[in-house]
Amino acid sequence: MINTQLIQYLLRFTKSELAEFNDFVCSPYFNKHQKTKDLLAYLLKIKSWDQENLNKQKVFKNIFPKQPYQEQHLSNLISYLLKLLRQFYIQKQSEKSEIDQQINLLEIALQADQKKLFLLTSGKVTKALKQTEILDSTYLFQQNKLLRLQDNYDLKYGKRTSGEYLEKALHFFDAYLVSEKLKMTCQMLARKQVTGREYSFPITNELIIFIEKESKVFSAIPSVWIYYLIYKMITGSNDTFYFQLKSNLKIQAKYFQQQEGRDLYTHALNYCIGRLNLGETSFRKEAFELYQQMLDNGVLHIKGTLPNWDYTNIVSLGSELKEYQWIEKFIFEQKDFLQKNQKENTFRYNLAAFYYSQKSYDKAIELLQQVEFSEVYYNLLTRILLLKIYFDNNNQKALEYSLETFRIFLLRTKKLESNRRKSGLNLIRFTKKLNRIIEEKSITSKKDFFKKTSLIKTQIEEKQKVLNRSWLLKKIEELN
Repeated sequence: MINTQLIQYLLRFTKSELAEFNDFVCSPYFNKHQKTKDLLAYLLKIKSWDQENLNKQKVFKNIFPKQPYQEQHLSNLISYLLKLLRQFYIQKQSEKSEIDQQINLLEIALQADQKKLFLLTSGKVTKALKQTEILDSTYLFQQNKLLRLQDNYDLKYGKRTSGEYLEKALHFFDAYLVSEKLKMTCQMLARKQVTGREYSFPITNELIIFIEKESKVFSAIPSVWIYYLIYKMITGSNDTFYFQLKSNLKIQAKYFQQQEGRDLYTHALNYCIGRLNLGETSFRKEAFELYQQMLDNGVLHIKGTLPNWDYTNIVSLGSELKEYQWIEKFIFEQKDFLQKNQKENTFRYNLAAFYYSQKSYDKAIELLQQVEFSEVYYNLLTRILLLKIYFDNNNQKALEYSLETFRIFLLRTKKLESNRRKSGLNLIRFTKKLNRIIEEKSITSKKDFFKKTSLIKTQIEEKQKVLNRSWLLKKIEELN
C-alpha cells in the first residue's frame, strides 16, 4: 500500500480543497513534473482509497503502463506530491488574510521606493481595517504594523512627523501583547484544571492590576477584556465574572475569528460544567443558553459541521430543562450538519433521548434498536438510556438484563477510560440498590423506607465517580 501519510493528509481535505490542490499541482508555476500530476489524477479518479486501489504495483501500472515495476520511482513521486502538498498548505495560509498580503506589499513598496504604490496600498489597508468586524489580537498587530510602516515612510522621505504614527503603533502593540499574554494564561489555567499540573504565571498579577487600573481603556478592546474576564472567572471565588463574560460574549463574539470565538465559549462552558459537577443545577440552564448563543453567533459549527457531542449535549440540556419545542426543531434542523459517517445514528440516539424526556418510551426504544454505534461513548450512552427507560417503566426483566449486559460491556471494552468505567459500574451498583429498595417498599415501614433512600442518597453524593448522578438523585427525590 502506498504512503499512508499522504492519504491521511488528503482525507482531511473537503471536495473543494481537493479541487484546489489539483489546480495547484497542475499549475506549471508550482509543478512541471507530469508524472506527479498523473499520480494525483489517479488518486482523485478512484472511488475509494482502500488497500486494493492503493496497492503499489497497481498504482505504478496506472502511471507507468509500459514500464516494469520500480518501487523507487513510485516512492520519489509520492515524495514530490507530499512536498507539493506542504507547499499548498503554506500557499493557503498566506492567502488567508488579504490585509496581511497588502501589508507585505507595503513593505515591498517602501523598500523599492515605490511611493505611489505605497500611498495607494496604505489607503486601502487603512480603509479595510476601519471596516473589518474582526477585532482580535491579529487585528491589533496589523494596526501596529501599518502605523509603523507609515511612520517609516515619513522618516524615509524627509516628511516632518510628530511621532503620531509611532505613538498609535505602540498603543496597538501594547494591546496585542496584553491580549496574547492573557490568552495563553487562560489556556494554561484551563489545562491546569484538567491535568492538575502547576504552571507559573510571571507578571500576570501585575498585569491584571494594570488592566484594572486602566479599565476604561482596556474594556474597549474586546481581545483584552474578554480574556481578562475569563482569567477572573477561572481564578475568582464567585460567579460575577462568569455572568459578565456571558453578557460580553453575546455581543462581542462576532469580533473574533470563528475558531477563537468557539474557544472563548468553551471557557464559559467548562465553568458551567464545573458548577454542575458541584451539584449547582442552575448552571444547566446557563450551559444551555451558552450553546444557544453559540448557535446565534455562528461559532457552534466547525467548517460547516456540527460536532456530534455538541449536538448531544444541547439535546440533553434542553430536554432536562423541558425546552421541548426548541429542542425538537433543533434536532431536525441540525441533522444535516452532523458528521456524515455517524449522522443517522447520532440523530436517532438524540431523538430517542428527546422522546424519553417526554416519557414516550416505546418511541425511544424503537429508535435505539436502530442505532449501530461503533464509537464507544455513544454505545455507552445508548446503554444508559435503555437502563433509564426500563427503570422508569418498571420493566424488571429488561432492567436486569440491561444492567448485566452493561456491566459486561464496561469490563470488556478496552477503549473505555478507567474513570468512566468506574463511574459506569457505580451507576449500575446504585441502580440495583435503588431498584431493590423500591421492590421492598410494600413490606417496609415509611420510616425505614425513608432511612434507606436517605442512606443511598448520601452514598451517591459522597461518591466522586458516578455516571448520571443527577438522574439517580432525581429518582430518589421522586420516591420521597
